[in-house]
Amino acid sequence: MTPGTTTTQVRAALEQRFGRGRAGDELDTMNRHAVLSGGKLLRPLVLLEFGAATGTRPSRLLGAAEAVEVLHSASLVHDDIIDGDDTRRGQPALHRAFGTERALVTGDALFFMAFSALTGCVRAGVPAEAVVRACGLVAEAGEEISRGVLRELALSGGWELPPQEYLRMAGEKTGALLALAGRLGVVLGGGDEPRVRAATAYGHALGIAFQLRDDLLPWTTGEAVAGKPAASDLRNRRAAMPLLLAWQYAGPADRELLTGLLAGAATLPDPELLARAAPVLRRTDAIGRTGELARAYATAAKYALTGGFPPSPHRDRLMALADWSLTRDR
Repeated sequence: MTPGTTTTQVRAALEQRFGRGRAGDELDTMNRHAVLSGGKLLRPLVLLEFGAATGTRPSRLLGAAEAVEVLHSASLVHDDIIDGDDTRRGQPALHRAFGTERALVTGDALFFMAFSALTGCVRAGVPAEAVVRACGLVAEAGEEISRGVLRELALSGGWELPPQEYLRMAGEKTGALLALAGRLGVVLGGGDEPRVRAATAYGHALGIAFQLRDDLLPWTTGEAVAGKPAASDLRNRRAAMPLLLAWQYAGPADRELLTGLLAGAATLPDPELLARAAPVLRRTDAIGRTGELARAYATAAKYALTGGFPPSPHRDRLMALADWSLTRDR
């Protein structure tokens, strides 16, 4: 299974919202660049499947599906500015294409547009009370994601920290939005609280599994597949799990090798930088250890799902999505 099998309507709705902007409107142009750049639509997929598992037609939840994708796109705009990354999804990052000041404004605007998209659920027949609750949940998730980004910044610059601290950060930064997607699908679909909790737990665990797989992509794929600079985590000495584990299990010689690579990173192209660091990750089994952690969180996501939802095609697709998160190559 790959994302997109049930998101054709979401893609069409996003095209309608952002693809037909007013000619010459600068914000519309940048919105299109940020949102319509070939994302996987993972969060809309989770939302729609949970809504369907609760008995709600996807057409009623399209506004919410748009909202979570717009929120995700906005967060990527800001992430790329913070990280100084040049590319996103295989094209120039928004701040590289239009400038940092304009990218910041566009990211802010997209956060507001998410609430506008969410209100479309009322026009589609979702009770207004449920949409009001959903707006509160979006705001709460935004706060949690912001805490996660601040925690990531605090953890950057060194790899001498417990992996558990990294997992906490990943749960806030990546897990929060996927947990929100699951929660919104159930809340807007009229599901009960046990199902809300199950969907939240699924999304949170899936988000961590997804982030761990993201951390592995630079070591298993090229820049064009990963869609971002392949050596970004290494160059920025970012707290990515393979690097944390490599440092934790490395001996003095390998730690000295990594430190030396960072000192000369500015003069090395990404492929060479990764190639020189890769033997350390192999000797410490950092890639295998990270994969094991990702599998544990994918299993936790499936456990939450089976504990909260009876068998159905929608549950099956959500189960398959957890498996796919471990094998995706982009």
